Amino acid sequence: MKKLFIAALVALTISTSAFAQDVNQIDPKAVQNFEATFVGASKVEWTSKESFTKASFLQDEQKVEVFYNPDGDLIATTKQVKMEELPTFVKRTFTKKYSDYNVTEAFKFNADAETNYFVAAENDKESIVLKVANGSISVYSRTSKI
Repeated sequence: MKKLFIAALVALTISTSAFAQDVNQIDPKAVQNFEATFVGASKVEWTSKESFTKASFLQDEQKVEVFYNPDGDLIATTKQVKMEELPTFVKRTFTKKYSDYNVTEAFKFNADAETNYFVAAENDKESIVLKVANGSISVYSRTSKI
């Protein structure tokens, strides 16, 4: 169940943003925890769903999203990263196996004391999302353009 929930968070991160909500409609504990942890965040937008609350913002000019459970506790963070910031083996593997794809975005995903990376890429035929976890790269999702 936890992996399914994390998969949903990843999909939400990579897909387009949902409509932002007024901070007054967001769980006050999540807002309080966010403000204590992410000092200096700018352009904060909140989204609330039944099972989580998400804050999207800029920190040090990088896109970051954080997710809180219904109790207002931090459960996951995602940070947009550049291809150069990915682990060396990821860059090498991508160059070898996916040379006909262009990277559209990459994210560092932290949850449950684990760090994973997700790389969205596309070519003329399809869009893929690669998951980098435990020293390996796998296709997380694949969508045909045809």
